[in-house]
Amino acid sequence: MAFSTVPHTVEAPTDDRQKVEDVLDSLDADGGTATGDALAAALDLVDDGPRAKRPPAAIVLLSDGETTTGRDPVEVAREARRLRIPIHTVALGTEDGTITTPDGSLIPVRPDPETMREIANVSHGRAFQAENADDVSHIYETLGSRVATKKEQREITVAFAGAGGLLLAAAAAFGLRTTARLP
Repeated sequence: MAFSTVPHTVEAPTDDRQKVEDVLDSLDADGGTATGDALAAALDLVDDGPRAKRPPAAIVLLSDGETTTGRDPVEVAREARRLRIPIHTVALGTEDGTITTPDGSLIPVRPDPETMREIANVSHGRAFQAENADDVSHIYETLGSRVATKKEQREITVAFAGAGGLLLAAAAAFGLRTTARLP
């Protein structure tokens, strides 16, 4: 989900990491910040029915500025909490950060770490701040284990065999103790 004054879907939810990286690399800063509207649109993408049937979901919000238009993002975070979808936030930039518009003018884009922290806290996510690309890379590594899933097959026969052996030994001990013979 990308957004400036309005949100738009740039890629449906996916587990294809390369697609996600390509989409992130293609994004450009562009004017306004409709954080609440973007979060609401992202919730609509991941909330597709009862939680029991929905795969695990989380939202990672990267923003370089304070909300300038649209819905209150903290109210949307409350809805995310109700749906049990955490929002992890990353406040991008520095106090004197700017973006250059296509016509060459500079627009100040101060991060709003307080609101980003509140969004994360309300939705039971984590809040981060990033001043440069290295910070963002480190945050992605930290979040990777929280928001990513990986299917893997595990051999569990040993656990069941061990549990069966313990039950058999317990039955034998009980039999010897109560009747002085094995069951």
